Amino acid sequence: MIAFLVFVLGPLLLSAQTTKTVFVISMPKPSNHLYHVELNYRSAKKGALDFHMPVWTPGFYSLMDYAGAVSNFEVKGADNRLLKWKKTDRTTWRVNTATQNIKISYDVKAEDPFIANNNLTEDYGYIIPGALLLYTKQALPLPVTVKVKPYQKWPLSVATGLSELPGQANVFTAANFDELYDSPLLMGRLESLPVMMVKGIPHQFIGYNMGDLDRKQLTADLEKIIASGSNIIGEIPYKHYTFLAVGTPQGGSFGGIEHLNSASLIIGNKNLLAEKNRIHFYNFLAHEYFHAYNVKRIRPIELGPFDYAKENYTNLLWISEGFTVYYENIITRAAKLMTEQQVLDNFRQCITNYENKEGHLHQSASAASRAIWEMEGNPNNRDADALNKTISVYDKGCALALMLDLKIRHETRNQRSLDDLMKSLYRAYYKEKNRGFTESEFKKEAEQVAGTPLDELFLYANTTAAPDYSKYFAYAGLNIDTISRRAYGNNLGIVAGMNSNKIIAREVIWQSPAWKAGVQPGDQILSIDGNQVTSPGFPPLKDKKNGDQITMNIMRNGAEKKLMLTLNSWQTRSFEITPLPNPDKLQTLIYNSWMRN
Repeated sequence: MIAFLVFVLGPLLLSAQTTKTVFVISMPKPSNHLYHVELNYRSAKKGALDFHMPVWTPGFYSLMDYAGAVSNFEVKGADNRLLKWKKTDRTTWRVNTATQNIKISYDVKAEDPFIANNNLTEDYGYIIPGALLLYTKQALPLPVTVKVKPYQKWPLSVATGLSELPGQANVFTAANFDELYDSPLLMGRLESLPVMMVKGIPHQFIGYNMGDLDRKQLTADLEKIIASGSNIIGEIPYKHYTFLAVGTPQGGSFGGIEHLNSASLIIGNKNLLAEKNRIHFYNFLAHEYFHAYNVKRIRPIELGPFDYAKENYTNLLWISEGFTVYYENIITRAAKLMTEQQVLDNFRQCITNYENKEGHLHQSASAASRAIWEMEGNPNNRDADALNKTISVYDKGCALALMLDLKIRHETRNQRSLDDLMKSLYRAYYKEKNRGFTESEFKKEAEQVAGTPLDELFLYANTTAAPDYSKYFAYAGLNIDTISRRAYGNNLGIVAGMNSNKIIAREVIWQSPAWKAGVQPGDQILSIDGNQVTSPGFPPLKDKKNGDQITMNIMRNGAEKKLMLTLNSWQTRSFEITPLPNPDKLQTLIYNSWMRN
């Protein structure tokens, strides 16, 4: 059965024969934090119709209760009489109708400033379409139109990656629901940086409450990042691109989700371009931007078309996410915004992040890719033992990309690189086949580019076998220190950060005192030995030695806990990267080309 959605939008009249879906979104009173959605629906047949709310949104691999925010659901027939409906499950509304034309309206609560959910205040509105707009399975592959009516006290403009319908203000079109759900919208009291033209394509950075950013510097540097990122593939696959930013008072912090023609960002509106934050912020922007290629166009076959009613598993997120971490450094370096040493330090950190954790003994990169959806999509919703047995696809995927790039360069005497593999995947599967690649297809393409079997690298991806880092780094004339050394007992083994003036454990190092005591990433550190913790550096542990005990008060899931830590020493590796003495010509050539010198 083919479904048709029909609307009258002022002067825009859609005929009964159109296959377009049109939603009308308004926000008459933002202080209520309610978006109002209206639609008219024309079905090819009479009978029961199931309308669904997605349980997740593209780019964020976690199940969400979007349907729980819906209220005031109402259905009317063509004669304006109320029609019966019922919830058949928590995400589905079934409408029983004897007519092909129905009118649906509902409200959606929007008071979550999280980047993967809707938010509406008196100053701005942010919309995740998958958290707001219902779908029928019949309509998923069909064209969609969205009309947005911003709050009357705001400017009329709406920022989005969607294309605007010519002659219709704030009426946007999408080829299908996958494009619609992958295109957030931002409106309100916004600020726009100057348009950046790269390869003749306009790129915009539009935000709310952007704070003390140096606009001129950000525009100039971001244009370099876009140019550098697009040069990897050599062409731009979209007609326009928009960075959508919402400022937060947390200085130096940021987070985001990639989209087809845009990226949605949460950015700290203080000190983002200060020396200690600037490189991380630029790498973050490069990461989200390069996802317009890697994930959105170069993708595993499971990542679209999507099933919005359940998880969409793949074993290849180590490519989608990890390779993008790798390329964020390459892109920022090519833009001359990072030093060689900063690039090497970041690669070292990726390797250290998972090699110095117990998880590297238990979980492969491919298994970690599937495990992101565990526990209803929340990868952190696990007990300490389960969490300790995991790795990050971002970290190990970055290391695998690095080794694969150097391997290709070595085998081809630097005539080819990982860039050539990405270009090959882009041409073959995005442009020609218009689909994602399978695991076997990815391996085949990689081996064709390298001109040699790559069984060892794929063993590292699919098992917990220990990588021979020294061999791969030597291809670029580099040494990497993989020798285990003992860490001293006055190191608690916590890498901490600040979030809303709270000290949060970001990482807990394997076998450290904190790890053995059960400290988990995400725990808030309140005090150590009765002394309040006010900075990520922690107070020094004076006159402490192995075997001594200290108390640590933490906050976890709203409950305060007291933990006893016993200081101990443990084995760790630095993975420090240094030049080899007397590299040969090929090693030097590979290093300089790899570093974009």
